Amino acid sequence: MYKYFLFLLFIAVSFTQCKDKKNNFATNNSITDTTTFFPVIDFIKEDIKDVQQNPYHIYKISKNKSGKRDSATISLDDFILLANSFYKKDITTAQLKPLFKESVFHDLTTKSITLTYSTTDSISDIKNVTVLLDDKNNKPKRFFIRSYYNKGDYFLNEQLNWKVGKSFQIINSTYDKSGKESGDETTVIWNDKSY
Repeated sequence: MYKYFLFLLFIAVSFTQCKDKKNNFATNNSITDTTTFFPVIDFIKEDIKDVQQNPYHIYKISKNKSGKRDSATISLDDFILLANSFYKKDITTAQLKPLFKESVFHDLTTKSITLTYSTTDSISDIKNVTVLLDDKNNKPKRFFIRSYYNKGDYFLNEQLNWKVGKSFQIINSTYDKSGKESGDETTVIWNDKSY
């Protein structure tokens, strides 16, 4: 009888411990994501705020695939409208962040630390975000955001480039089903004389 009682006690304790392990496993699997991505959108917002607060001469250069080029002064409202393209490319959202992996490279040629966030997941149209940091002070110099869209009857390759404190570009290349390419490039400048 005593052996039978010990056997039942052993089974009861084992069952309780297994149940506790399952509960601990479930609790431990709900770990909060603490990975920090470089805050690209925050720096872009700072540049936009700077343009809103200072009397820069803002102008836009437009170019199409045939080489036709046009430039014009634009209003602050037009600047903000064009800059809003970058807000839609935030990979730090709860939906997109888990899809991206970070890699770091120190480029001695450009004297930059390159942070690259990339994904191959088809859920995201954004495929790659690259951040160039000055290797002496870690301040951002440029951001590059590449997106690919399949629109059914055509394919769009979009590249957004932001030169911190100076300018940005929106480059679109469109390919139809036959492979014919068309596209345009828009450069917006407010504090850069290099174009």
